[in-house]
Order: sequence, then C-alpha cells, then structure tokens
Amino acid sequence: MNRPRTAALIIGVLVCIPILLMHRFGLFIEVSKWFAALDARIFILQDTLRASTVLQYGYHTLLAFLSAFVCVDMTSQWRRFAFLIAATFLTVTFSFLLAFAGILFEPVSGLLAIWLAGIAAIAVSGLYHGERTEIMRTLFSGRLSTAAFEELSAQNNPAALTGRRELTVLCFRVLNHPDLAHETDGVKFEEISARMQRSVSEFIVSRGGYLDDADAQSLQALFGFPLADEHHALHAAQVAAALRPHLSTLALEVEQVCGKKPRFGVALASGEAMCGLLGMDDFQSFSASGEACDFAGRLCGLNAIYGSRILVSAKTYSKVKENIEVRPMEMLYGPSHQPLGEVYELLAEKGTLPEADARARDAFWQGVVQYRQGDNDKALQSFQNALVEGREDAPVRYFTDLATAHLKDKGKSADAIPKHGRLLTA
Repeated sequence: MNRPRTAALIIGVLVCIPILLMHRFGLFIEVSKWFAALDARIFILQDTLRASTVLQYGYHTLLAFLSAFVCVDMTSQWRRFAFLIAATFLTVTFSFLLAFAGILFEPVSGLLAIWLAGIAAIAVSGLYHGERTEIMRTLFSGRLSTAAFEELSAQNNPAALTGRRELTVLCFRVLNHPDLAHETDGVKFEEISARMQRSVSEFIVSRGGYLDDADAQSLQALFGFPLADEHHALHAAQVAAALRPHLSTLALEVEQVCGKKPRFGVALASGEAMCGLLGMDDFQSFSASGEACDFAGRLCGLNAIYGSRILVSAKTYSKVKENIEVRPMEMLYGPSHQPLGEVYELLAEKGTLPEADARARDAFWQGVVQYRQGDNDKALQSFQNALVEGREDAPVRYFTDLATAHLKDKGKSADAIPKHGRLLTA
C-alpha cells in the first residue's frame, strides 16, 4: 500500500475511535431524541422508533474510511467537496428513510465522520502532493514546458508512465562536431556547445517536446511521452518544420563566434518503445527505449551523407503525409538486406512551400524516379531543373553525382542492394 493510502487508513481509525467513544459515553443521546421527535412530527409516526447500535457504528465507520480514501486519492479540490456534500445529503436522506422502517438513525455522528476524515485527508493529501510535485520537478525540470509539467502533475498517476507507448522520436545532431572541437579554442568551444544545445532544446521543449537525452553533440526529444498524444507524429513534424529556419539562424550565429559553420541534422522516427523510469540512483530519468529511438539516431547520421537537414522515416511519413512537404531520398535496407522503408527529407508544413521551391521539389522528385528507372540522362536534366538560383542544394548534388557515376559505369553491381537503396547498419 502506498503512503497516501496508508495515511487514509490511519485517518479513518483516528476519526472512528473518538466518535465511537462519544457514542459509548452517551453524547449523542439528546441528538437521537431530537431526531426521533422530528421524524415523528414530519412523518406522523405512531410507533416508537428503535435504535440500531450496529447500524449507527457501522455507518460512521464506513463513511470515515470512505471519505479519507476518496479525498486522499482525488486531486481536484472541487470534486472532493462535491463528494463530501453528496455524502452529507445521503446521510440525512438515509436517516429519514430509516424512520419509515421504524429505525432511529441520528445522522450527526455520520456527518462528523464524513467531514473530519475528509478535511484531514485533504490536508494530508496536500502535503503528499507537494512532496510528489517536488520529486517530479526534479525528474522533469528543463525537460518539459511549464504547461506540460502542470498537466502531468494534475494527472497524479506515475504508474501510467511505465509501459509500452507509441511515440515519435526527434533526434538532433551537430554533424561536424569533431571538426568544431578540433578547430575551436577550448573555452569558446564550451560556449558554443552550450549555446547550440540550449537553443535547440528550449525551442523543442517550448513546443511540447520532452527532452529525453542530451550530450555535447546531440539530443533526443520524445513526442507522445510522458504525456500521451495520439497525434505525436504530426506534432513532431510541425516542430521539426519550424526548427529548419531556427537552425539556419543558429548556424550563422555560431559561425560568427568561432569562424566555422556548424552542420546540423535532424531525424524523425515513429514506433513503439518501452517507457518508464530508466537508469539507476542519480542517473535515473523517465525515458524510452526501443527501435524508434535507435532508428532515429541512425537516420540522423544520414544527413551527413545526403547533405539534408531533416529526415523522416517511412512510418512517420505515412502518419503525416497529408500535413507536410517532403522529397524522397533513398530506400533503406537492414544488415540482412531486409527493406526498412524509404526515407524522406522534410521541407515544410503543407501549403507553406514557396512556389519556386515547390517547382524545384517536383523536379527533384521526378529526377529521383527517373534515376531509379535507370534513365540517368533525364534524371540529370531533372536534377538541374531542381536547383534554385543562388542556393546550394546538397541533396541535388548527391543525386547528380550518383546519376553521373551510373552513366559512366553501365555494369551491374553484384551487391544485393539496388542502386537507389542504402544499407543502414548500426
């Protein structure tokens, strides 16, 4: 039994014993006579009412424990008082109904049990709630927005945070972190590392993400945990889309400080994960572990190969394809050559892509299809049309190089992975 319920049990005992003694010493005799006379006047009773000691004791004992348990478990204050008022009404009504059966039942002892136990339980619950909130604040401080933390605290159900959960993982990484560390002064590197992590984490947390993990070069955020969210993939994609311009601004700020431009990569992957309080001692935190978490990290690293900014797994894309603008990259395969699904680059939210960018996206998509069909000449022309004047586009350059290489090499590869696929290893 947990501590609040143990406290409720003690409250019930401490309330019942004094009321029982008050009955034994006859402190409710005059009250009983007054209610007997009242019942006789109201209901015009001819027979004398008989008292039931067992019923009287049993009722106030039951209501004392019930009020204590209900008021300890409930978090809503108005619901607690609604219960106490309802129990008061029930007790008074019960007294009058028993009068018809010829039983004298004075409600005062029952009302004392209800309100004394209820008020004591509310006071004790406040102490436990404050203690519980402080513990939760320690575990979630800086990881959740204030609004999300208040909502989580109000739910008052830590056990619900443990178990399998469908969620979406957002992974962020500084792709050229080793280069920055090698070419930047130690103190300045500490400054820019903290600046990048703080900027990205605060951006994600303020928009409803849960900061699961962070180190010098990467961070991982969860959507759909600890707060359940059936639209976790959509919300993660919206945050990632809004993160694109934020990262561009951040990259320029860091470049001004250290003279070298950081390259950022982001990835989204959806799936089932085991969630709960993971780790040990001071290293414990509410976290998630599963294929989606692992896949998001591996997917994020592919940004360094494609030159893309935000990659989306096939499962995430299937959930949000009506709400985002994307362009295809490659088909991914696992170590045993099993298909893992296509990967896409997220460009923007649906309907927000400028006209020139939309035309470039369509040309790029056409070029990828032509490349996969083996029509490399047309693919190269499409990729050329996908370039926006004055803008460097690394994924276009990546696929242009692939198509050019296949034009030079007409031989078939012995590899079981198709030329438009990529082997994704750990």
